[in-house]
Amino acid sequence: MTGPGFRFVAPAHWTVSRKGSEVQAAQGARLISVTLFPLQRRFRPELWVKVVPELDRAAAAIARQQEGTVSGSRTVTTAGERARSFDVAYTSEGKQLVERIVFVLRAKQEYLLLCRYERGGATDACDGLLTSFRLAAA
Repeated sequence: MTGPGFRFVAPAHWTVSRKGSEVQAAQGARLISVTLFPLQRRFRPELWVKVVPELDRAAAAIARQQEGTVSGSRTVTTAGERARSFDVAYTSEGKQLVERIVFVLRAKQEYLLLCRYERGGATDACDGLLTSFRLAAA
């Protein structure tokens, strides 16, 4: 899959859709997506320590919207960039779900990687999204 300034691999049999700067693939409740958002100010790696609390607050806000909880947060590397990853656990339509949200910041762009799966279910699509995600050359 390709989007504005990024690409990733999705399971071949999943339904793909594109809307604006978002590309997603889904099968039932399972979903992977990447959305590009502009940043007001240029991100520089030396700002990471200041940015982490902001990303933590953003994840907490997402969890509140889902009426769920942040069940895990960590700093990871994806596409060669330091990123912040969160697991948000919630219930929807009687299903126990987890959304793994990963914020990747580069220059004046934020890439929001999201994958959703049933709690206790397979995470292979999430793992594939994080390992296959690539940014276009700067």
